[in-house]
Amino acid sequence: MLRILHTSDWQMGLKACHVAAAGTAIRAARLDAAREVVAIANRERADVLLLAGDTFEHNLVEDRLVHEVVKVLSGAQAPVFVLPGNHDALSHDSVFRRASWRNRPANVVILEDTKPVPIPGTEAVLLPAPVLQKKSFQDPTATLAQAPAGAIAIGVAHGSLRIEGKHAADDFPIALDAAHKKGLDYLALGHWHAQYVHDERTAYSGTHEPTKFGEGSGQVLIVEIANHGAVPRIQPAPTARLRWEALEADLSAGAEVALQSIRAAVKALPNPGQTLMRLRTLGESEPDAGLALHALEDELAVLLLHVSLERADVPTSVARGKLAEVAADNPLVAGLLADLETASQGEAGGAQASTADRAAARQILGELVRRVWP
Repeated sequence: MLRILHTSDWQMGLKACHVAAAGTAIRAARLDAAREVVAIANRERADVLLLAGDTFEHNLVEDRLVHEVVKVLSGAQAPVFVLPGNHDALSHDSVFRRASWRNRPANVVILEDTKPVPIPGTEAVLLPAPVLQKKSFQDPTATLAQAPAGAIAIGVAHGSLRIEGKHAADDFPIALDAAHKKGLDYLALGHWHAQYVHDERTAYSGTHEPTKFGEGSGQVLIVEIANHGAVPRIQPAPTARLRWEALEADLSAGAEVALQSIRAAVKALPNPGQTLMRLRTLGESEPDAGLALHALEDELAVLLLHVSLERADVPTSVARGKLAEVAADNPLVAGLLADLETASQGEAGGAQASTADRAAARQILGELVRRVWP
């Protein structure tokens, strides 16, 4: 049984300009998450720890950081194989050519060419496709060598599967059936930060620590293969240190209602001080919403590692004006708006409308705003 810990895209040295104030904590978390990757590999008794590209954010990272990464990797009990990616390509100025990288344990190996590399103590062989440049129109798996007969064949490459809408022509496009065409038992990919299992033999591990909101990352893959030809067993394992939360708040029912919902979500967080949050407002807003939202932003800044506010809501006066333009040419819409306006103000059919009725009416008005707003 071969057991692989597949990881990639550590992006050590990430600037995180979009959340710059939290940059120091984010970079520290990436190192801490890397230590967790090694710890998992040791606990799981992995036969190999495989980094499928972009260990570093770029080839100009400080030597101090290179030494720190080498120190982390030196804690691995299994052999460690590192593939150069497009961020840390094996160019003439590659970080992997520095003295700071060369000063590493013998079990940490850089995959410099396409020659098959036996995994010590196993019947498996690595078939690497190291990246030599920032961009390429060529499929990196096209250069993979042939594995010896009977060996468990593990391809490792860095690029984008040729899925419609998810790749660029110059972004190392990889054939969807590359594992099958090359006779691989498993194709370990890097480059995409979100974890993605394409089929039973091809997967992206995703980055070990998220780099932005909505990324769906912060894990590694533990891959077990019984023998050549066997279907791999692929299991994720969490490694993220920080939590990236993206919340949307609809102001159509009133800013205070939305603020209460946000406060409840923050209160439910297991570790607010290790959380980055992006708040995005939607719907129709009253004139005083801005002051309330900025006060909330200041309140949360004390509790969270980072908070940002994105206003995508529409002021009431502007929204109603836009809806009136639509209603002017459509009697049905005009009648609907009149009924909703009455309900939202508290009167429905001559009787006092309930709080729920008013909230529902405002919610529908907000939805109409979103439908007509450019």
